Amino acid sequence: MQNKNTNTSKKKSSKYSVGVFILVIILFWFASFKLFGSGPGGAPLFGNDDNDSEKPVFTELFASDVDYPVMVVFDNHPDSRAYLSGISSADVVYEYLAEGGATRFAGLYSGAPDSIEKIGPVRSARPYVVETASGWSAFFMHAGGSPEALNLIKSGRTDVTDLNEISGLGEIYFWRDNNIARPHNLFTSADRIDKARQYFELNELPYEKLIWQWEDDDHSVRVSQNARVANSVYVDFSEGLLFDAQYEYDSETGKYMRSMSGLVHEDVLSGQLSATNIIIQKVPEEGYYPSGEGRISLDMIGQGDIMLFQNGKMTQGTWKKESRDSQTKWFDLDGEPIVLAHGQTWVEIVPGSRVVSFE
Repeated sequence: MQNKNTNTSKKKSSKYSVGVFILVIILFWFASFKLFGSGPGGAPLFGNDDNDSEKPVFTELFASDVDYPVMVVFDNHPDSRAYLSGISSADVVYEYLAEGGATRFAGLYSGAPDSIEKIGPVRSARPYVVETASGWSAFFMHAGGSPEALNLIKSGRTDVTDLNEISGLGEIYFWRDNNIARPHNLFTSADRIDKARQYFELNELPYEKLIWQWEDDDHSVRVSQNARVANSVYVDFSEGLLFDAQYEYDSETGKYMRSMSGLVHEDVLSGQLSATNIIIQKVPEEGYYPSGEGRISLDMIGQGDIMLFQNGKMTQGTWKKESRDSQTKWFDLDGEPIVLAHGQTWVEIVPGSRVVSFE
């Protein structure tokens, strides 16, 4: 009889332990759900506790698997500007110095932009652009590249899925407009980007790479007490005017309207380019690769200073990128992640002693 009671107690204890274990699992799952959101197909992707104003604000930009981050390299040669298409639909635009004082763009999209029939002109990759794409785990679309960029991609030391136009898939996902002179006539489209994403089976978002901070109804953009009025912004990339960028703040729209070479800078499909947020990211003076052709190197890994322009104000801060595959993060001078106003963000990668001024 004593053995029977002992066995019964053991069974009850076992059942109790199983029950506690199940309860712990349920509580852990619920806590994880509250912290990280509902994941693929749900919203928000990264949730916020409305009662905790100290938590950072995360975007719902990448809200489902079809929003896989896509980065496209754009031409900015003066002969190509009349054909610039689809860049205004990018969520983030990076501008980099290239050979000969020219600049080149990389547009980051949350998936294929809706109904955009022409995106380009598409141009070649550079290693520092590859490193930016790797920070997003992006689907990276370009047309060739410098030896350094192509070797970096082939090495497998980057976190990108690569689609090079000069590969065997080029004619499927890109096309050339024969009414425009080469090399400024290569384009893709939203439909082709989406088909390429499906071909490469990019169906699982790299969640840890997609933390991007926007204002929302409960969290407005923080304005530093040290913010300075900035209605005009000038970025002098090289000698002469060909690659000088200028932004003029429009208080009615809350956007900085972009010009280049003293002329309105336009997207053929949507009109004048504009930025709701401008981040001037200062990096060390450019170096040069031994392969020649004036190919430059930019150090995108490390840390440095930034200037953030939004709502007609300039505030200072810092940037940090820990490795080739890590995302660049931006902070205010208090060490808090900066919060961006909703709208397109332009990130100007400005090396060395290049002049940036505002008034």
